[in-house]
Amino acid sequence: MTTKKLLYYFSLLIILMFQTNIFSQGLQQTQCRNGLLLSIIQNGFTRDSVLVSLGNGCIVQDVNVIVDTVIHTWDSDMVMYLQKGNTVVQIITNVGGSGDNFIHTKLDDSASIPIASGTAPFTGTYRPSNPLTPFNGISPNGYWRFSISDLAGGDTGTLRAWCLQLTFTCPTGGIQTVEIPNTYRLYQNYPNPFNPVTKINYGVPKNGYIKLTVYDELGKQVQIVDVGYKEANTYEVVFDATNLPSGVYYYKLVAVGFSDTKKMVIVK
Repeated sequence: MTTKKLLYYFSLLIILMFQTNIFSQGLQQTQCRNGLLLSIIQNGFTRDSVLVSLGNGCIVQDVNVIVDTVIHTWDSDMVMYLQKGNTVVQIITNVGGSGDNFIHTKLDDSASIPIASGTAPFTGTYRPSNPLTPFNGISPNGYWRFSISDLAGGDTGTLRAWCLQLTFTCPTGGIQTVEIPNTYRLYQNYPNPFNPVTKINYGVPKNGYIKLTVYDELGKQVQIVDVGYKEANTYEVVFDATNLPSGVYYYKLVAVGFSDTKKMVIVK
């Protein structure tokens, strides 16, 4: 077979591979555990888990951990772990000296600053104490456990929030970012005050029907912004107040067993 024919058949194979989705693209999912009030046990372990359920055949490419809120009186007494099955990584090891708390601390292997060089409350992005690469190549499905060990006495603290961020590939292509909260959430609109457009974000922890409605200051309904059956996800909608006068308004999210209202201001 000539070189020209070999190149032709190789090119044809590449085209067929793309057409049949043999090549998958990087997908990303962030799952957060918010609203926790787990006491950090002295001389023991504090644990919390999140269940990940993705498609069959998916493989982890990269893992980040966000220690969103850990309140503690002496950071360097703590060791933190991430575990999936039999794979365990010590992600934070006795850092911070006598500093207090971890707030919005993202652990990413590609970060330029190691966590050991940071200072409390470690807000920002750091390399973990040990690489998260042992999780690469495994299935993302199943329970992922975040643990804190405090082997010293005289400390107090709570685990309030953490997130697991997975980049993975699946047999079929496509790129998506999914953030699934563990409770219903209605966020403050942005910008606020606004004229005439603002964005409203809300989170749905499970599939079901929702209704997002805007009311004026007297409680009169002025617009249904979003309504219908939603899958578990975080959503963003745009509210256009072009035809409304300046003033104080309220937007309300209603779902089965949940209702929350927030205030916004139109300034023209």
